[in-house]
Amino acid sequence: MLLLVSSLVYFAPFVAGGFQYVDIGGRKYDFTYDVGTGYAIALVISCIVAAMLVFVPRNQNFEVASDSQGESLIIIAMIVVFGGISVANPALFSASKADVLSSTGRFQYIFYNTCIVGVVFGALSGWRKSRLVIILSCLGLILTLYIGHRSAVAIAILSFLYIRYRNISLLVIKKRYIIGGVSAFFFLAIYKSIYSAVKVGNFEVVGQKIQFNQLSDSTLVGLEQFVTLAHLDLIVKYGYTLPCSNLWLVPLSFIPFSDSVFGKDGCTYNEQVQPLLFPGYSGGVAANIWAEFYANFGYAGFPLLVLILSLTCVAIEAVIRNVRSAALKAGLIVAIIHLTFYIQRKELLGAFISAKRVILVSLFIFGVVYIHRKCFPQVPAIAMGPQGVRGPRRDHG
Repeated sequence: MLLLVSSLVYFAPFVAGGFQYVDIGGRKYDFTYDVGTGYAIALVISCIVAAMLVFVPRNQNFEVASDSQGESLIIIAMIVVFGGISVANPALFSASKADVLSSTGRFQYIFYNTCIVGVVFGALSGWRKSRLVIILSCLGLILTLYIGHRSAVAIAILSFLYIRYRNISLLVIKKRYIIGGVSAFFFLAIYKSIYSAVKVGNFEVVGQKIQFNQLSDSTLVGLEQFVTLAHLDLIVKYGYTLPCSNLWLVPLSFIPFSDSVFGKDGCTYNEQVQPLLFPGYSGGVAANIWAEFYANFGYAGFPLLVLILSLTCVAIEAVIRNVRSAALKAGLIVAIIHLTFYIQRKELLGAFISAKRVILVSLFIFGVVYIHRKCFPQVPAIAMGPQGVRGPRRDHG
């Protein structure tokens, strides 16, 4: 269902028929979606619906261990340490997105993912027991949003919705939640058009862009769905095939630091396609997972991708049902969001690397607490009599 909903969201621009793209040099490119793209979209949706009928879901188990204090402390420590390292990096607060991306390293990814895990951890273990974790995580997400990364906030919201609605029908969602979700969606879209002005303190520009007559333009700037769908449209229209592919690295992606060892083989989808589709644009442009698989396998790529994602998420959900660690469950839930919703604007290898990062963060939290408990086991309390010795045993029956 997550994959279906996200696909409908990212395919929605097809209804508009096309859009105009303006690069940083002011050059304008008019895109009109091809009818063949409509057939491709129909096939994708059909494959997803077929998978929903084949992979009948079991109810998910969100019960966690009652003692989550150790994991709470580790999450708090990680947010403080890696948040401090991130705050001390002045390039992250540059108004240039290129500067932000070039200065984002492993410490920043750990910070971003720990904040997401912290929010989901609080939802699983209960806000009463995790107030400080939730507060620090939310503050971290606000900082992440200020830096210019909207995805962390979006993934945290989607993870919360997964927990809330995984075991019930979507038809019973209350209107206020729908309104809240739509409002958050448009806020994140609008924020892309104003975050540079916010970072330099030019609130006059911010005020202009959020005026009623400017809201539609400001929103469209942040809706990457139009550009994302342009990938699929041009790949289908011209029958483009990738000269090389890095899909062979996907099975290796969950090995820690594999992206540093193997790189991305110089064959990423974006490296090969962006110069053709978006010439003159120096920044990163979101990819399209369906376009990547069409460019590799033709129409056969659509059912193949749905099968890969379905089997992967079925396996992850099986693990979620059988672990009691709130931190570990949280990381696995976030990984599912990466592989079903946020994958729409990524390549397959990039999506698996993103899922790996958050799982490794949650595994580290779980592992530290597990090792501590093994090294310093708690002494079980024994019943003590009035003189401080064990009371007499009473056998019944």
